[in-house]
Amino acid sequence: MDTCTIETGLLKKKPCGHPAVAHCLNCEQALCSSHAVAQKSESGANTGKFLCKECAAAWKEQAKNVPAAPKPSAAPKPAAKPPAQAHAPAAAAKPEPKKEAEPPAKPAESSGTIEFTPTKKP
Repeated sequence: MDTCTIETGLLKKKPCGHPAVAHCLNCEQALCSSHAVAQKSESGANTGKFLCKECAAAWKEQAKNVPAAPKPSAAPKPAAKPPAQAHAPAAAAKPEPKKEAEPPAKPAESSGTIEFTPTKKP
């Protein structure tokens, strides 16, 4: 069984030694329940992943410096009708005559070379 490897002590550093319950997601260091920092999702729920205190502090600092991704905007609202058309009765509107579909234009065939003739400016 793994033991917590976080160094404790003020003058004389030594490993914590408590039984490990998780490993750091970033540095894979064994962590006990008192040294594991739970990761939270955007909604605030626990994700089940843990970081050590040093990695958690670095993760928060990095999140502050990275700009947030733009949120998708809502669908654009339909444009308002002009006042003249808004009050006109529907029966008075004339339907536009249907046009026959035009055949699509054929792209010009090119030889793949570009011709350029330089000219002198006076």
